[in-house]
Amino acid sequence: MMIRFCSRRPRLPAFIFCSALIGSLILGLIAPVQAASPWQPKPEIESLDELLDLVKEGRIEQSKENNAREQRFKQDQSKQQSLLDDAIKERKKLERRSELLEATYDENKKKLDVLSLRLTDRLGSLKELFAHLQTSTSEVSGQLQQSITSVEFPSRFLELEELSDHLGSSRTLPRINDIEQLWFQMQREMIESGKIKHLNLEVITTEGQPVMADVVRIGAFNLLSGDRYLQFIPETGKVIDLNRQPARYMLGYAEDFTQSTEGFNAVAIDPTRGALLNMLLDAPDFVDRVEQGGFIGYVILIIGAIGVILALERIMFLIITTRKVADQMRLKEVRRDNPLGRVVLTYEQNKSLPLESLELKLGEAILRERGPLEKHLTLIKIVSVIAPLLGLLGTVTGMINTFQTITLFGTGDPKLMAGGISQALVTTVLGLSVAIPVVFFHTLASTRSKAIISVLEEQSTGLVAERAEQEHT
Repeated sequence: MMIRFCSRRPRLPAFIFCSALIGSLILGLIAPVQAASPWQPKPEIESLDELLDLVKEGRIEQSKENNAREQRFKQDQSKQQSLLDDAIKERKKLERRSELLEATYDENKKKLDVLSLRLTDRLGSLKELFAHLQTSTSEVSGQLQQSITSVEFPSRFLELEELSDHLGSSRTLPRINDIEQLWFQMQREMIESGKIKHLNLEVITTEGQPVMADVVRIGAFNLLSGDRYLQFIPETGKVIDLNRQPARYMLGYAEDFTQSTEGFNAVAIDPTRGALLNMLLDAPDFVDRVEQGGFIGYVILIIGAIGVILALERIMFLIITTRKVADQMRLKEVRRDNPLGRVVLTYEQNKSLPLESLELKLGEAILRERGPLEKHLTLIKIVSVIAPLLGLLGTVTGMINTFQTITLFGTGDPKLMAGGISQALVTTVLGLSVAIPVVFFHTLASTRSKAIISVLEEQSTGLVAERAEQEHT
């Protein structure tokens, strides 16, 4: 816009202004060039001719620099060619060395094969013998590591492991001393399996605390401490106290055995060397069984507890009432603490009434006594019927869960189906366990109740008959 303004107004002041402006722009463009040229001093440009000369000098210097750079590139090209030739020579040298080494390897491999065949031929039957020796050494090493006697000899299996590795990997023959270690360890294991020893060992308690305890080792079968059975963990070499112990009478045997110093004492041992104790740890107890029954199992137990409590309360009440009625029958004094006494009092209070009215009064008194005597009997009977039905419901629910598991995961793993089957069986057992005693208690209570009511009816009929005889006489 500034140039267009200058072309339209060619007057003298405007011309001077435009010339000054263009000159300032040119000087502004030149100034950075001068500052960026490090090999030139800073000339003062006073005219366009000087500017033109300066540009020419810059081109000349640039041409010189390009020529020098071209010369340096040509010199480096010749040097790189020399380096390339040297690399090619080195590669050919290495290739010849590689071929030589491959030939040496093939020759050595042939010699090794020949020597291996010669070694095999010379070993003969010894090779098969060493193979059996390696297998036996490996098996004995594993047995010693798992044996309870390792609590006394913890690192003996390491020597056999070294011998097994030597027989399996080395081409040299084992020494006789190494081979003697095998039968020595086997013989010592057999001897120690027949001994009973008292050892002072570190035992990990059920709270996880290590304590020193007097441990009795029974051969290779059991570890006892006081009345407790212990377990040896081969992976860690530790002796731990079992969370769950065998039956109480077995613990008594163990305590007598560990405290005895002479003679013979009975004690339970694990001939499977720990397998039965591990099964004992995994076997579910009563609480685990109840948990396997699930929600239905808890409902059966709650209903059963209510039924048993009510039945026992009724039985005790009827026993006491029966005794009181029996005492009332022997005594001439009439008491109000028993149903028979209250019926007799009703007769005494209404014996002046006509015979029919007296009979109705006695019938009303007997009906009034029947309620307390038959209280809760119906509820107890309902419990005896509902309990097996709930058990059957749990059976059906458990089998449904089992079939759902089979549908999802198949029948490959029986443990996946064990949950549903356990629920079915446990609920059935719980239902029958509740129903059987409750039915028995209900029958007992109902029989006693009917017996007391029968006595009341008998005595009431007797009183009415006595009154009738008195009226006729």
